[in-house]
Amino acid sequence: MRSGSSALKHAMLFLVSWMVAQCGNELVAAVPPDGWYDYSAYTDCRGQPEPAQYNGGILRYSNSDDPTGYKTTETGVLSPAFVVYDLNKTTMYTFSGWIKLEGSSSALVTARLAPDNSGTRCIGTVLARSDCWSFLKGGFTLDWPTQTSVIFFQNADRTPMKITVASGSLQPFTMDQWSMHQKDTIRKRRKRMATIHVADPHGTRVVGATVSVQQTAKDFPFGSAIASTILGNDAYQKWFVDRFNAAVFEDELKWYSTEPASGLLRFDVPDQMLAFVRSHRVMVRGHNIFWENQDATPRWVKGLSPEDLRSAVNTRIQSLMTRYRGEFAHWDVNNEMLHYNFYEQRLGPNATADFFSVAQDADPLATLFMNEYNVVETCDDVSSSVDAYVARLKDLRAAGAVLEGIGLEGHFSKPNIPYMRAVLDKLATLNLPIWFTEVDINNKFDAQTQAVYLEQVLREAYAHPAVSGVMLWTALHQGGCYQMCLTDWNLNNLPVGDVVDRLLQEWQTGQATGPSDAHGAYSFSGYLGEYVVTVNYGNTSAQSTFSLSPGDETRHITVQI
Repeated sequence: MRSGSSALKHAMLFLVSWMVAQCGNELVAAVPPDGWYDYSAYTDCRGQPEPAQYNGGILRYSNSDDPTGYKTTETGVLSPAFVVYDLNKTTMYTFSGWIKLEGSSSALVTARLAPDNSGTRCIGTVLARSDCWSFLKGGFTLDWPTQTSVIFFQNADRTPMKITVASGSLQPFTMDQWSMHQKDTIRKRRKRMATIHVADPHGTRVVGATVSVQQTAKDFPFGSAIASTILGNDAYQKWFVDRFNAAVFEDELKWYSTEPASGLLRFDVPDQMLAFVRSHRVMVRGHNIFWENQDATPRWVKGLSPEDLRSAVNTRIQSLMTRYRGEFAHWDVNNEMLHYNFYEQRLGPNATADFFSVAQDADPLATLFMNEYNVVETCDDVSSSVDAYVARLKDLRAAGAVLEGIGLEGHFSKPNIPYMRAVLDKLATLNLPIWFTEVDINNKFDAQTQAVYLEQVLREAYAHPAVSGVMLWTALHQGGCYQMCLTDWNLNNLPVGDVVDRLLQEWQTGQATGPSDAHGAYSFSGYLGEYVVTVNYGNTSAQSTFSLSPGDETRHITVQI
């Protein structure tokens, strides 16, 4: 009997041979063109597919000028598919297309890449329907160059159905082009031009004054998880506040920590942790009110009847959020509900919507989040595809939940950066703040590899226009961290810590100094945040503060001297 991998290899060889014979004029070499990345995406189902992004990129459809170019596949048959030659290792590939079904009202469809008959990998998913067209967007990089690669489509559960693909596009970008896109977005979204005007008390321009600008606080929240280990540890506290402007408590607010037994409330540790972050003007996220994972549910809660459970969850929300009303900027209301269903299984499908409503009433100033893993980290988790996240969020809002934030945990193994960007593009269509809430790299990799992968993830997250904040899951314990520590217990940097320090330095405005010009002005480009400006002219000096907030126009500040 032929093995699965052997059968797949023979199927691929047959498919490639057939495609070359039937449509060899459609197969083209993958030569990256000049151009910019297209951040557009769609999460609504449409009556007709939109034209292919990048005019199809390196994919072509017959000899037709039709920008949609339909192709159809039956489940279990790797045809039709896209065959491309000469993909290379140093290229970012972004893939997109529109998908429609026959034979099922809806199904999760995956786009898969088979490079040189060496197995397959998922490069994108979409929750497709039979009554309209759904947009799939994904991407990939390669570990080695390939001569012949095949992109094909499968429904996740392999039930019989027909899959029709339109407006397929495969667009390559060089590493330099990808980096250029990141830098351009940072320039537009994380920075702003400012002009300091120097004048005397009569409003006359002062030429040749020395203007010095120093950033004192950053606008973009970049932080880390902390644990009770930070309490009483002055060195750790100083290390933390020297770097981060945001925090999240690792376990100390979870139900099993604050109420280990029914009615036994323990808030002393989170109270102390909150006092620490408050004293250093660090914003803090609330994590979490509930966690759908049964293994993370307090033991005493598991045996409650539905009526008693409903009473317990309401008491939990009220006791937690009344005590900390106005203290936490965000709350993860019901953690990982795409993977687990402890509460909804017992309280009904509207349980989460009820949680959000009660939480909103208890603390109306907090931003309420969904929080989930494997949405951006991998393409292979059918429970947490980007469309599953979008659908659940829309369902909750339709049920009346005030859901205002998208939480992406970001527990990465080897990151697929083009896929990560594509998922962010689709989530951005919801026009909600997107936060990376628990970023780390799996410790199965050596320290240097962790550092390389972390830098890739952080650069992509910081540069994406829809991302509003980044949190690392690096709470320090004497025995280590969950997956990734920035330092050892003595606060000596590990390779990932070096990456974080370097990026924090890169993403801030250094000392900007220069003379006021013939118009009495000094201009600079600065990262968003708070600033102090000092002007010296002769024996006179003046100082003022200002902020750079998001905006396309130049910020003008006048200093009188």
